[in-house]
Amino acid sequence: MADSARPKISGGRMADLDAVLARHGPPEARLTLGDDAVEELLTNRSTSVDASVVVGDLRMSTIVLREAVQTTTFARFIVGFTEAVRSLANASGGWFDKFTGDGFIAYWLTPRGQPSAVRDVPEFCQALLPAADNLVANLRKTSRNFPVGVGLSLGADAGPCELVMVGEALTLVGGPIVGASRMVAGANPGQTLLNVYLGGQIAEERDWLVESGIHLERTSVKTKEYPQGQEAYELRFPGISDLRSTPVPSPLGGPF
Repeated sequence: MADSARPKISGGRMADLDAVLARHGPPEARLTLGDDAVEELLTNRSTSVDASVVVGDLRMSTIVLREAVQTTTFARFIVGFTEAVRSLANASGGWFDKFTGDGFIAYWLTPRGQPSAVRDVPEFCQALLPAADNLVANLRKTSRNFPVGVGLSLGADAGPCELVMVGEALTLVGGPIVGASRMVAGANPGQTLLNVYLGGQIAEERDWLVESGIHLERTSVKTKEYPQGQEAYELRFPGISDLRSTPVPSPLGGPF
């Protein structure tokens, strides 16, 4: 849209939007959106975007909350975990949507006319999993009993979405959130599963995957919608294992 044809937007409204963007997006949030998308947010309170979405779920957190020596310890953990996710997402150019109980949604926008930033999701997941493990280790020290299988599961997908202003917050709506949620529901703690659409795009980055030591494998995931299984991809990172086969060491160095 030509500048002369744009409706005038007050400085106050732009300042309010900038405050919202600062809570959710990276430092260059407005630049990533572009002028047309910013204008649509201000006038229509929504804009169409292409996004890569990561949904995370902390498994067994309800039991950990129940077994915490002090509930305030778990509350501090949730605050620390939320800020860790937000910081890691923003540092890689991503956006933080929300933290819901023991889960979150983060996403990366692809400016129109530019290739998908398919490396951002693997890099974010690779950085987040060890950070989550460290936070969980602190919970383990303050729990009466600690179940096997506590850990962060990750699912991801990509595609067209709608970025919507809800009150003084931004939220992402669209099929990729559904796809990523399906993946995380089928993932084990410490595991990262990608819907076939995003996985296929990342599979084309073969040279980068080899250089980074990241393994991308075809797999299948049983989901509510596809109980017999649906095609997916799994990301495996050097030095990071999921909890399917990792034994819990005895603190005494021997069997329990």
